[in-house]
Amino acid sequence: MFAKFKIITYLTLISFIIFLSAPFADAQKVFMTGDSHVFSKIYPNIVEEILRRENPDMKFSWWAKNGICFYSFNTKPEYYDSIFTFHPDILIVHLGTNGAYANNFTRKAFRVEMEKFYSTLTSKLPEVKVVFVTPFTNKKRKTKKKGRWTVNYKNREAADEIMSFVNDHPSTYVVDNNADAGTSYLKSPALIRPDNVHLTEKGYGMLARQVAPKILELKELW
Repeated sequence: MFAKFKIITYLTLISFIIFLSAPFADAQKVFMTGDSHVFSKIYPNIVEEILRRENPDMKFSWWAKNGICFYSFNTKPEYYDSIFTFHPDILIVHLGTNGAYANNFTRKAFRVEMEKFYSTLTSKLPEVKVVFVTPFTNKKRKTKKKGRWTVNYKNREAADEIMSFVNDHPSTYVVDNNADAGTSYLKSPALIRPDNVHLTEKGYGMLARQVAPKILELKELW
């Protein structure tokens, strides 16, 4: 009788553990990657905070590196390692700033690198849903003289190419932050640093609060 009671107790305990674990087994895994904007830590941390309010069981992680672009992933396969190890259901990609900053930027070359990036990504993660965030507009130094800057509208070209890419590829989505925010960061030194590319803490907070709600609006993801 005692042995039977122990077995019933054991089975009850196992059932309770399975019951508690079930929500976590189904929790979506979200990964964010990108350049120095993501590397700021402020941006991805606030994005996680906002997404988690709607998806408290979500598992979130990120990896970023200063100066990278789609070409960087295509020439350094190890940059994919963190993504493949985490095996996300949703991948948020904020790239394009560095590609569009180059003097030799062309939409055609940019598209080629995006295609390679996506092909490598989906070869290992065929079910992943990818959300691209378009780069906001920045400025480039026009001359070596201090204070001579020009608006870098190539960011808009990169954003348009990302939009075109998403139209051509299923399971990809876009938050066109260039259209939504565009040059708004350039209007205030409280938002952007003197290099006219990187944002201040306040600026990255603003960026995250613009991007994350629009990701939540993509109902197909959740």
